[in-house]
Amino acid sequence: MIGRALLTSLLFSGLACSSSASDSATPGATVAGSGGVAVVSSAGSSPGAAGAAAGQTTGGATAAAGSNSSPAGGAGNGGASVGSGGAGGAHVGGAGGSKGAPIPVKDLPAIKELPDPLTMKDGTKVTTPEQWKNRRQEMIQILEDYEYGHMPPPPGNVKATVTTATRQVSVTGGLSANYRMLHLTFGPGEKLGFDLGIFTPASDAQTVQKYPVLVSLTSSTNDKSLGSASAAFSRGYAVATINYQQLGADSANWASSAFFPSYPDYDWRDISAWAWGLSRAVDYLVTDSAIDSSKIMITGVSRLAQAVLVAGAFDERIALSAPVAGGAAFRFSGKEMGGGRGQGITEIVDQNTYWFGPRLPEFRNQTPKLPSDQHWLPALTAPRLFIMCNSLSDQYGRAYAAVQSYLGAKPVYEFLDAEQNLGLSFRAGSHGMTAEDWTALLDFADQYLLQKGGSKKFDVLPPADQTP
Repeated sequence: MIGRALLTSLLFSGLACSSSASDSATPGATVAGSGGVAVVSSAGSSPGAAGAAAGQTTGGATAAAGSNSSPAGGAGNGGASVGSGGAGGAHVGGAGGSKGAPIPVKDLPAIKELPDPLTMKDGTKVTTPEQWKNRRQEMIQILEDYEYGHMPPPPGNVKATVTTATRQVSVTGGLSANYRMLHLTFGPGEKLGFDLGIFTPASDAQTVQKYPVLVSLTSSTNDKSLGSASAAFSRGYAVATINYQQLGADSANWASSAFFPSYPDYDWRDISAWAWGLSRAVDYLVTDSAIDSSKIMITGVSRLAQAVLVAGAFDERIALSAPVAGGAAFRFSGKEMGGGRGQGITEIVDQNTYWFGPRLPEFRNQTPKLPSDQHWLPALTAPRLFIMCNSLSDQYGRAYAAVQSYLGAKPVYEFLDAEQNLGLSFRAGSHGMTAEDWTALLDFADQYLLQKGGSKKFDVLPPADQTP
């Protein structure tokens, strides 16, 4: 196992901090980012806006990588701060997709058990931190090759424009929030973008307070978009909302939507685009003066949970990943592998070919040939915080298969001496997210992300007779 000192280094090395314009910025104020360590321009913002920060990440995937990316770095108007990425790369996208053609599916061996995340492709067992860093890149490469398609590198030119100036709104429970909407732009010609709604606790304090933030993939970013995430807000978290369909249309016309036309050389699809968009939001959030950049958490439900799984696995700046109703291992799901319980590869690709990458359909009715499985995503998130919330009677995600994903990732957390950072929660009922899921997610975050203390256990498996 790896000692606690190294664990701490690994856990926080990918979390970069810098300043940005204040909450009271007026519409038209812009914030320019560079691969996640952003340059901040106070043009159009109110007095007191913070100075700019310039930086370039270091790690496995850099802001300048790829022919379609913009130059990394940038000039600032004020003080500069530089952040460095974590071991293996701090950013999602382009991490492993340029190392030669993958083995054709017909030539892959069948693997009945879950593929071991701690065994290299050449059969070598991972026993050192350096080996794990290399193994992470192998795993990312395989996931991009066979499950999700290949994502572009970070664009390196994220900018934020205030489209709705800060105003106070009422939220559930009689609380008040400071709400603002930003529009992020980036990519080739700065032609890409999406809206980001941000809710922070209303306060009369004169000093700027930094809040932990929950980023929620949802269907709106307006001042009503807080929705059930008000549960997080009521506990003192800021909440950032993203309309996921602005990142990629959840429909058969996905290829002509959002980011895809600007990156024609990449074979990614919806889940990857949603995950990549989450990381572009993180590019901004690590620069926001109201946000604690070391305490960024992400959540989404069902197919959006898949995007959360990918973003959290690939982007080491995300401190806590909380997918809900997602993450069930394919090898124990569906008609082929799960006795008809839940959805396996065959069911998924027959219904929604635009969610996963273009090669996943080749595993239809031959799931054991898949060289990865869903347990790799929480494994890649290690040693950072991860909790999966599932239900016992989920018609799409077999509970037993979700348990196997948890158990399959656990050896990596044990290897990194971070067992407590991996959690799971099961409730009675069917597919979706309920107040019980919110309670589990936030109790886990309070206990381990905010270090508030507590003795609640998040490693209790549901009874075997309840997970057939």
